[in-house]
Amino acid sequence: MKDLLLLVNHRFSALIQQLQLMRQTPQAEVEPSLADTVDAKSVLMADVMIEGELHCDKNLVIDGQFKGTISAENNTVAIGSNAIVYADISANKVVIQGVIKGDIKAKNTVVLSASARVSGNIQAAVVDLEHGARFKGIIEMDPPQEEAIDVSAEQAPKAVTAAMEPG
Repeated sequence: MKDLLLLVNHRFSALIQQLQLMRQTPQAEVEPSLADTVDAKSVLMADVMIEGELHCDKNLVIDGQFKGTISAENNTVAIGSNAIVYADISANKVVIQGVIKGDIKAKNTVVLSASARVSGNIQAAVVDLEHGARFKGIIEMDPPQEEAIDVSAEQAPKAVTAAMEPG
């Protein structure tokens, strides 16, 4: 009986040590999904294929296939890493992780993540291209008028003005 108690005590001690090691091992950080990141109320999953005009009054994530036009004027449109989109997009903010062919117009920001593949023109106040993103097109950055800087020849430094004068 004494041997049995020693054996049980030994096993119990080993289990406690394993539990303590598990608590000390750092857990892998789980990245939030794209839908959580942009607080999306509408999500088109990877197995969805839609063609047409899409008007959205909430934040939208597309992770499937879409062809047409997307309008979410006061909201965010996010193109997931599984998405293939042939569309012109008009939104407040656009985040791209997947493939898109079409023009993008955002009131505020367009973000091309490292996995983004974009063919089309971008017009936004701010454009953020992460290292690895691929883009073919024209970027026009037009910040809101109150943020625009007006530099006239009178305000230019004299050294620059002198260098610009023919002579």
